[in-house]
Amino acid sequence: MRPNTIEALRGIQQGLAAALALEAGPAFAQDAVRTSQMLLESVIGELAMGDANAAADGAALREILAPAAEAVRGLDGALADDMTAALAEPSAAVEGLSCLLERLLVVCEDAVGSGTAEERLLAVRSDAYRHLRGVAARGWSFWDMASFRERMARLRAERS
Repeated sequence: MRPNTIEALRGIQQGLAAALALEAGPAFAQDAVRTSQMLLESVIGELAMGDANAAADGAALREILAPAAEAVRGLDGALADDMTAALAEPSAAVEGLSCLLERLLVVCEDAVGSGTAEERLLAVRSDAYRHLRGVAARGWSFWDMASFRERMARLRAERS
């Protein structure tokens, strides 16, 4: 269907630039125009790459979670069962797989501190963080460290 989302955002971006250019005399107004243009460009870039990134992320998450299910079984059987079930579902959403990765990292971090970490679990942990660094390097990511630490603390509190 035309216009698609990206074309619509480009139209909004052009209209906004044209409207604000008439009034953008002071330095602050010009800075506001440039900032809004950069934000819209970022959203457009995310949308343009969204499907490709989601497919790649889904494949990467499956590669990380598959060996992790057995590696974590002795530490968190419910998580291992949830991971096995999600991996058996071919249409599992990236968001759901990402939530499992979050839970897995909480278990990994707890295991590292307790001395119960096996080599397999440490390898999974390393792969998970490598993936998250790659996601964050692409641009915006909900995996920022502050919110991740908050989620880890919440998951730990729920397990207690």
